[in-house]
Amino acid sequence: MKKSLAAVFGRPEPTRGQLLIGGGHLAALWTLAFVQPLLDLLGKNPDFFVARGNSTSDILILAIGFTLVPPLVLLAIEWVVSEVSAKAYYGLHFLLLAGISTFFFIQVVSDVFSARSALILLVSLGLGALLAWMVFRFVFVKNLMDILIIAPVVVLALFIFNSKTTDLIFPKEGDFEVAANSGNDTPVVLMIFDELGTSNLMTNDGKVAANRFPNFARLAASSTWYKNETTTAFFTSHAVPGILTGINQTADTLPTWQEQPLSLFSQFSKGRKLHVLEPVTAICPEELCPDQEADAGQLTRLKALYQDLKIVEGKLVLPPGLARKLPDVSSNFEGFGEGSQEEDPVKLGKRKKKRGDLAVKAEPKSDPELYEQFIQQVPDSDRGFTVMHMHLPHQVWKYDLQGNQYNDSPLEQLSRSLGNWMVNSNGIAVSQDRMYVQTGFADKLLGQMRRKLESMGLWDKALVIVTADHGISFEGNGVPQRQADKRAMGEVANPPLFIKYPGQKQGKVSPKHSMTLDIVPTIGKTLGVAGMYKTDGVPLQGPVPNRPITITDPKGNLYESNVPTMVRQRDKAISRADQRPGPFYTLGPAPQLIGRAVKPVPPGTTDALLDEPDLAKAYDPGEDLVPMFITGTWNGTIPKAPKKAPLFAIAMNGKVEGTARPFNFDGQVHWGALINPASVHPGKNTIGVYRVNGKKLVPLGGNQG
Repeated sequence: MKKSLAAVFGRPEPTRGQLLIGGGHLAALWTLAFVQPLLDLLGKNPDFFVARGNSTSDILILAIGFTLVPPLVLLAIEWVVSEVSAKAYYGLHFLLLAGISTFFFIQVVSDVFSARSALILLVSLGLGALLAWMVFRFVFVKNLMDILIIAPVVVLALFIFNSKTTDLIFPKEGDFEVAANSGNDTPVVLMIFDELGTSNLMTNDGKVAANRFPNFARLAASSTWYKNETTTAFFTSHAVPGILTGINQTADTLPTWQEQPLSLFSQFSKGRKLHVLEPVTAICPEELCPDQEADAGQLTRLKALYQDLKIVEGKLVLPPGLARKLPDVSSNFEGFGEGSQEEDPVKLGKRKKKRGDLAVKAEPKSDPELYEQFIQQVPDSDRGFTVMHMHLPHQVWKYDLQGNQYNDSPLEQLSRSLGNWMVNSNGIAVSQDRMYVQTGFADKLLGQMRRKLESMGLWDKALVIVTADHGISFEGNGVPQRQADKRAMGEVANPPLFIKYPGQKQGKVSPKHSMTLDIVPTIGKTLGVAGMYKTDGVPLQGPVPNRPITITDPKGNLYESNVPTMVRQRDKAISRADQRPGPFYTLGPAPQLIGRAVKPVPPGTTDALLDEPDLAKAYDPGEDLVPMFITGTWNGTIPKAPKKAPLFAIAMNGKVEGTARPFNFDGQVHWGALINPASVHPGKNTIGVYRVNGKKLVPLGGNQG
């Protein structure tokens, strides 16, 4: 092999044709290794672009630029090098062929066998070098690469002309007409939460957990609670349009006004003041609801798109072990790296700084600020029409009860892309506690909306609807977190629905099997609208038909169940969650230990290690994320039965603030708990981890050193 390479690098200066063919080889490998996986994923998920407000030109610039610009840059570099030295050119060309093809082989090797990232990289690098050598050494391999030069054109054409994104690139003209009859003078407020199940709000007594969610409980006491509500889909881009249109479209219908022109916006907007927050879908046309993303400018949109797609690409082409260290991309449509440094490696606990953080600006800088600002701008009008869809309490779970962002952790994502949980019930409990706290922030926003309406004298006369697109399962035992599965109907298919009708003061629980498709016709009935367009739902003021629960997945597969089965599954989920009763920050397995004073951990005690040793050691509230997600590893072993795992107490500044049981994850024993942020003060804080042994707390580790 050495002799062959020596002969190769001794070749004469390459001709212009050889340079171009060599550049074509690089373009082909670049396309197969990087472009095809990304465009294939984006082509199957056009909702990614809809949610971000990307235009046709944005999509084309991304696709064409990502496919052609890197190979052209490499070709230019090779041309410059060839002018200096033919030997250097051939050496560089060999390295580029080997390097790019390595990432193609990483995907192949990762699919063939599971191994540590270092081994996968080593094997892939060897295969990449072998392929590069064969291109130089064997004519038939070079001829094959010549044929593959057409790959960039084929992949681009398939993405632009034959993918689900094609309808976004070449959108329909659209036929949007505003109905003449928009009903009486009743203000309407529709709040749509995301990934919130009815079971998450309830306790075993059949009521809303008032100690956790006082504003949801207060709403239940003054509205009609449809406990047996069901959604149409397990995914937002189909479920939310069902709420906004009342029509159950096929799974591949884009969530845009061009594809779904009949909606509550077309039916009820005439003569009304619209106030709309629609972050994932685009059912409201731009002429009625200007797109804030579009107003930001193309350069800003493209920069944000580039930042997110860097992480998506890493998830696709890196070995699984390295890909898992990147921010989760399965839980949202944008802002994947939010909370981490843009240029430097992620440092847990550090806030993502932005230029002008200390300045007061009209534009909100975070989702919590956006939501609170939106609520304060609700129109003071009897003909106001407010629609507010929020990414809450949807993952990524990162907010405390006040909407302050807390620190990152290796325990950020404990399931496979919203599929099966990778941990036992002790690990799932950590995620469920985080979901509860983020739901507490959602509850706070609900309270703000009510107070805003009351301050304007609109609460009593308004039609207020509070719902969600779908829920999430914390069952485990092979039941996926949020994929189509009949075993998950009690948690995923049953979002909450509260409707406070105009003038209603007393709470009522309805046994009806309501559906998200019923919301639009119910609004129409309340407003007295005649001649509404035909929906798949019915007004809930009257009888509802006997209908099955039918949920679709992104591929269009249907999953059916019935209300009794759903209720049994929901009750099981509530009972499981009730094993950890109590208010927030006491939701661990031993809430009775919260507040107990502890002795300092002796120096050199390292049985338990913190994931971030410097967490809270020099806490600056103006610079750092709130250090309240305390996680780490333990050098011990745990039994198979989750409830028999040892009990840990996590102390902050000398008092127990959280409890947890360890669990296996990613080849190590992990533990974690959320603590009360009030226990953290500016400056130095001490964290201690203890094993509960009867009445004794045995020190395991901490950050006292």
